[in-house]
Amino acid sequence: MYKLLSIVLLIWLSAACTTISVEPDAAIPTVSYKNDIAPIIASNCGQPRCHGTEEPRGFSLLSYEHLSRLVTPIQPHNSQLYNVIRVYGSSAMPPAPANPLSDVQIGQIYVWILQGATDN
Repeated sequence: MYKLLSIVLLIWLSAACTTISVEPDAAIPTVSYKNDIAPIIASNCGQPRCHGTEEPRGFSLLSYEHLSRLVTPIQPHNSQLYNVIRVYGSSAMPPAPANPLSDVQIGQIYVWILQGATDN
Protein backbone atom coordinates (compact mmCIF):
# COMPACT_ATOMS: atom_id res chain seq x y z
CA MET A 1 0.00 0.00 0.00
CA TYR A 2 2.81 2.41 0.89
CA LYS A 3 4.62 1.67 -2.38
CA LEU A 4 1.44 2.46 -4.33
CA LEU A 5 0.96 5.74 -2.48
CA SER A 6 4.60 6.57 -3.14
CA ILE A 7 4.13 5.95 -6.86
CA VAL A 8 1.02 8.13 -7.02
CA LEU A 9 2.81 10.85 -5.08
CA LEU A 10 5.83 10.58 -7.40
CA ILE A 11 3.61 11.02 -10.47
CA TRP A 12 1.86 13.97 -8.88
CA LEU A 13 5.15 15.59 -7.93
CA SER A 14 6.70 15.05 -11.35
CA ALA A 15 3.66 16.63 -13.00
CA ALA A 16 3.57 19.46 -10.45
CA CYS A 17 7.22 20.30 -11.11
CA THR A 18 6.49 20.88 -14.79
CA THR A 19 3.67 23.35 -14.21
CA ILE A 20 4.11 27.05 -13.65
CA SER A 21 2.29 27.16 -10.33
CA VAL A 22 0.65 24.58 -8.15
CA GLU A 23 -1.91 25.14 -5.46
CA PRO A 24 -1.23 23.28 -2.19
CA ASP A 25 -4.36 21.13 -2.56
CA ALA A 26 -4.04 20.52 -6.31
CA ALA A 27 -5.53 17.26 -7.52
CA ILE A 28 -3.53 14.50 -9.17
CA PRO A 29 -3.23 15.42 -12.86
CA THR A 30 -5.38 13.56 -15.35
CA VAL A 31 -3.51 10.75 -17.06
CA SER A 32 -4.30 10.63 -20.76
CA TYR A 33 -4.58 7.45 -22.81
CA LYS A 34 -3.33 9.19 -25.95
CA ASN A 35 -0.45 11.16 -24.40
CA ASP A 36 0.62 8.92 -21.51
CA ILE A 37 -0.63 5.33 -21.73
CA ALA A 38 -0.52 4.58 -25.47
CA PRO A 39 3.20 5.53 -25.75
CA ILE A 40 4.07 3.29 -22.76
CA ILE A 41 2.20 0.35 -24.27
CA ALA A 42 3.52 0.94 -27.80
CA SER A 43 7.16 1.12 -26.73
CA ASN A 44 7.06 -1.74 -24.22
CA CYS A 45 4.33 -4.13 -25.37
CA GLY A 46 3.51 -3.24 -28.96
CA GLN A 47 6.57 -4.72 -30.58
CA PRO A 48 6.37 -7.34 -33.33
CA ARG A 49 6.37 -10.85 -31.82
CA CYS A 50 4.81 -9.45 -28.66
CA HIS A 51 1.47 -7.56 -28.64
CA GLY A 52 2.05 -5.37 -31.71
CA THR A 53 0.03 -7.77 -33.83
CA GLU A 54 -2.32 -10.60 -33.05
CA GLU A 55 0.46 -13.13 -33.57
CA PRO A 56 2.17 -14.82 -31.75
CA ARG A 57 0.70 -13.66 -28.40
CA GLY A 58 -2.89 -13.89 -29.60
CA PHE A 59 -3.91 -10.23 -29.27
CA SER A 60 -2.71 -6.74 -30.01
CA LEU A 61 -2.51 -3.95 -27.45
CA LEU A 62 -2.02 -1.11 -29.93
CA SER A 63 -5.55 0.27 -29.79
CA TYR A 64 -7.68 1.58 -26.97
CA GLU A 65 -10.33 -0.98 -27.91
CA HIS A 66 -7.94 -3.90 -27.41
CA LEU A 67 -6.24 -2.52 -24.30
CA SER A 68 -9.52 -1.66 -22.60
CA ARG A 69 -10.46 -5.36 -22.57
CA LEU A 70 -7.76 -5.84 -19.95
CA VAL A 71 -8.95 -3.04 -17.69
CA THR A 72 -11.67 -2.69 -15.07
CA PRO A 73 -12.19 1.10 -14.90
CA ILE A 74 -11.72 2.62 -11.45
CA GLN A 75 -10.43 -0.73 -10.14
CA PRO A 76 -6.72 -1.10 -10.92
CA HIS A 77 -6.30 -4.16 -8.68
CA ASN A 78 -9.10 -5.92 -10.60
CA SER A 79 -7.49 -5.06 -13.95
CA GLN A 80 -5.49 -7.70 -15.75
CA LEU A 81 -3.27 -5.02 -17.32
CA TYR A 82 -2.21 -3.58 -13.98
CA ASN A 83 -1.71 -6.98 -12.38
CA VAL A 84 0.60 -8.33 -15.10
CA ILE A 85 2.85 -5.26 -15.18
CA ARG A 86 3.35 -5.05 -11.42
CA VAL A 87 4.41 -8.68 -11.04
CA TYR A 88 8.15 -9.25 -10.81
CA GLY A 89 10.08 -12.29 -11.92
CA SER A 90 9.44 -14.79 -14.67
CA SER A 91 5.77 -13.87 -15.19
CA ALA A 92 6.30 -10.09 -15.35
CA MET A 93 5.29 -8.16 -18.43
CA PRO A 94 7.09 -7.27 -20.50
CA PRO A 95 9.11 -10.49 -20.22
CA ALA A 96 12.92 -10.65 -20.24
CA PRO A 97 15.11 -9.67 -21.97
CA ALA A 98 12.97 -6.49 -22.09
CA ASN A 99 13.23 -4.18 -19.12
CA PRO A 100 10.23 -4.07 -16.76
CA LEU A 101 8.16 -0.91 -16.72
CA SER A 102 9.43 1.80 -14.40
CA ASP A 103 7.59 2.64 -11.19
CA VAL A 104 6.49 5.91 -12.80
CA GLN A 105 5.05 4.08 -15.83
CA ILE A 106 3.26 1.58 -13.59
CA GLY A 107 1.96 4.49 -11.50
CA GLN A 108 0.64 6.27 -14.59
CA ILE A 109 -1.23 3.14 -15.66
CA TYR A 110 -2.60 2.76 -12.13
CA VAL A 111 -3.82 6.36 -12.03
CA TRP A 112 -5.29 6.12 -15.55
CA ILE A 113 -7.31 3.07 -14.53
CA LEU A 114 -8.29 4.71 -11.22
CA GLN A 115 -9.49 7.76 -13.18
CA GLY A 116 -11.78 5.56 -15.29
CA ALA A 117 -9.44 4.35 -18.07
CA THR A 118 -11.02 6.68 -20.58
CA ASP A 119 -10.04 7.08 -24.22
CA ASN A 120 -8.80 10.63 -23.71
